[in-house]
Amino acid sequence: MTMSDNIPFVVSLEEKHATELEIVGGKGANLAILFQRNFNVPDAFIITTNAFQYVLNNEQTKNVLLLIDEVDVDNIKELEDISNKIKQTICNINLPNDIINLIIEHYNKLCEKNSNMNIHVAVRSSATAEDLPDNSFAGQQDTYLHVIKENLIDKIKECWASLFTARAISYRKKSNIDHKIVKLAVVVQEMISSEVSGVAFTANPITGLRDEVVIDSTYGLGEALVSGLVTPDHYEILFDKYENVEIRVKNIGEKSIHIIGKSDGGTETLVTVDNNKKIEALSDQYIIQLAKLAKQVEKSYNYQPQDLEWSFTKGKLYILQARPITTLFPIPKYAHGQSGLRCMISFGTIQGFLEPMTPLGQSLIRTLLGTLLRMIGINRNSSVEGDISSNPLRHNIFKSASNRLWIDITGILTSAAVHFFGLSMIDTGMGTIINYLVRSKLFPIKSIFSSLTTYLFLLFFISSTLLKSIRNFIFPRYGIKLFMNQIEKYHQFIDKGFEDENNQNFTNCVNHFQNIISVLPPTLAKYAFPPLLPAIISLRILGKLAKNSIDALALTRAVESNPTTEMNLMLWKLTILIKNNETTLKLFENETINNLVDIYRSKSFDKDIQLKIDEFFDNYGCRGIGEIDIGRKRWSDQPEIVLEQIRNYLKISNPDKAIDKIHDQSRQSAYEALSRIENDLRWPFIQRPLVNFLFNRLKILFSVRECPKFYGLIQTFGKCRKELLSKANLAVNENLISNVDDIFFLYINELKSLAYDTDHKQYDKIDYWKNLILQRRLEYTKQMSCKRIPLILLSNGTTYYDATTISDETNQQIELIEGEYIGSPVSPGVYEGKVRIVDDPMNSKLEPGEILVCTATDPAWTSLFPIVGALVLEMGGMLQHGAIVSREYGLPAVVGVANAKNIFHNGQ
Repeated sequence: MTMSDNIPFVVSLEEKHATELEIVGGKGANLAILFQRNFNVPDAFIITTNAFQYVLNNEQTKNVLLLIDEVDVDNIKELEDISNKIKQTICNINLPNDIINLIIEHYNKLCEKNSNMNIHVAVRSSATAEDLPDNSFAGQQDTYLHVIKENLIDKIKECWASLFTARAISYRKKSNIDHKIVKLAVVVQEMISSEVSGVAFTANPITGLRDEVVIDSTYGLGEALVSGLVTPDHYEILFDKYENVEIRVKNIGEKSIHIIGKSDGGTETLVTVDNNKKIEALSDQYIIQLAKLAKQVEKSYNYQPQDLEWSFTKGKLYILQARPITTLFPIPKYAHGQSGLRCMISFGTIQGFLEPMTPLGQSLIRTLLGTLLRMIGINRNSSVEGDISSNPLRHNIFKSASNRLWIDITGILTSAAVHFFGLSMIDTGMGTIINYLVRSKLFPIKSIFSSLTTYLFLLFFISSTLLKSIRNFIFPRYGIKLFMNQIEKYHQFIDKGFEDENNQNFTNCVNHFQNIISVLPPTLAKYAFPPLLPAIISLRILGKLAKNSIDALALTRAVESNPTTEMNLMLWKLTILIKNNETTLKLFENETINNLVDIYRSKSFDKDIQLKIDEFFDNYGCRGIGEIDIGRKRWSDQPEIVLEQIRNYLKISNPDKAIDKIHDQSRQSAYEALSRIENDLRWPFIQRPLVNFLFNRLKILFSVRECPKFYGLIQTFGKCRKELLSKANLAVNENLISNVDDIFFLYINELKSLAYDTDHKQYDKIDYWKNLILQRRLEYTKQMSCKRIPLILLSNGTTYYDATTISDETNQQIELIEGEYIGSPVSPGVYEGKVRIVDDPMNSKLEPGEILVCTATDPAWTSLFPIVGALVLEMGGMLQHGAIVSREYGLPAVVGVANAKNIFHNGQ
């Protein structure tokens, strides 16, 4: 029998092949790396995946593995039966003598090193898909302790078989991991007769704190601890910036039992003597020594946090295993010149969009917002070149982690302006956490003189905006007209640059794209902020004058039409047209959504209806789910979303739920709220004229709130996306990229380079571009599965997913009885109905009158609102999309209900 491709069947830890994942698996590779870096690792040898492949190539094994393809993993009995058949087949295989002899030869070498010809060993599985930075399948394959020479071969076979336990098969099937590509090596390691053992995390796995080592320890072998059979001693050790060490938390566990090895092989469980239960298994001296050792291991892995298993005997510490901690949320990198503790808030939470963003989408938002901040004197040491760059060290404020944007607000928290800074209106949880961080004095406020230039720039901008805002207070319609005229000129500039004579090659297109994003921020700053500011001030003052602040919010229901309202009304009119057309109504009732898309695209609807659908897409086809990311598809790309929305509207049979009727009722409720405010005024003669003046300004100017996003960002993104995709065909034709949408996986500086390479036919760059884009696509797809996103990240790794554990200003937490949950009211009312949990508005399965429960919403969700009875969001605040639309539609709504999708269930 021969070794395939010169890969040996057995390797020692010092050999070259011992660090190669595909040959020795994750656990084996990590052990060899630590061994070769001179960490104190018990000596071992590894039976490689080549030997396992021999087992898989056996005809009996091949036949029995075919059962996995057909198994129903939710049928526990069927899954267990198939698992047992596979394991029995593998354990009964007769290995060839040359493999057996190699294993025994390496075992004998271990014995010789220990001057003991029958040492005990640990036999551990090492799969190619475990202990990796992206996946940790720890515990899914078996480990055997205190194995002796006589049963070594049998335990190795059992390790191979453990790749096919019911649990492991189910996990791989549900994770779409093909069992054929997962291979198994087996580590045979010198057994340490542990006096004490345990686990060590080089970062706190609960809080995410990277400056902390968490250690659990118990007597004897670690098997009792990892199996959950004992309450261990627990330590949390803090490292300061000078690497001084402090045991911050120490809890002595009961350690009621301990497991030790038997002289004739195997293990036995003993009851711990009562006196020893109350004594630390390991002294503080060794705990600190272990914590430092753990940090050294982490450093050797380029500071990636590690989960270690360790052993202590005869005054020595040993590392038995190391694997990455995969549950920690990644931290954005420091930019050049940044240091100390930094605080970052989730841009996605503010937008109500928590999925990952494409690199081009991140780069575009970073450039737009970076330009805007530099205009007002903030972040002046940054540049457009840094914003468009793929280098994270050049991203000062708008950083990236987990393919999502994070806004570094450290500068605000350390300035005197922090007292005017509030996020509760955007997200209540975020606001609570920020207030807590300010109270905790983690971010000391700097002297006003340290940022004097910034304050002067800001003062100049505010003064200019304030003067225009005063004018708009007096002449509100003038401010609206000025803004819309400027937006029209801006879009003429966009269209002109994309005309054929100005847009002949890919480079021309990308250059104009960059010109557009340099023009947009000053346009919005000069013409959108001045009319919006009086509206916000009016709402704030009305909130103070009103006896009930909810009444002040209700006044926003009278706001004159905005892009979202106009869109909903246009879609409703289209729905009415379809309702009154028997032929088209039958199509919507009976045809599949894909057939409806084909009918629309082939322009086969009745002429009047086809014209109205086309008109809707001309106006609003630039919208879409996650529309803040230019890389996401638009409704014009996915017309099925709009056609499904029409189907939702067709379900509305109650005339009081008609969209136009809802808007009329909503407007009427605003005037009722105005009457209540006026009736409750303390000095009506003086205050009533002021209330009416402010209400009039709010009604006219607050409609601008969505205009900058729709007319400024979303329409711009729609036009630029269309032109960039068109020109990307040139790169596809030159074979530089595979698909036109590959361009969204490049940052703006890279897009410029791709355009140059396309126009100049740089074919030597084909592999570079294709490999880069493939890598980015894989990372983007992986991040799609990350559903739990923190509201706030600190640079030391501390993560805040919600505010449920944050105490208020008096350091008290609200005590809840069973069935009570904390949230923030954003739209008044009482409603009882069935719950519907929705992750995707396209596949909502929402029925009229149900209570919509979801994480957050953006404008793509708006068409669901007319058919729901009430709204519960995990995130959000008064000015979040879901809150605003709920008030417009008169729906009771509560936001900031942490884990609402887990608390409630469909049909409840």
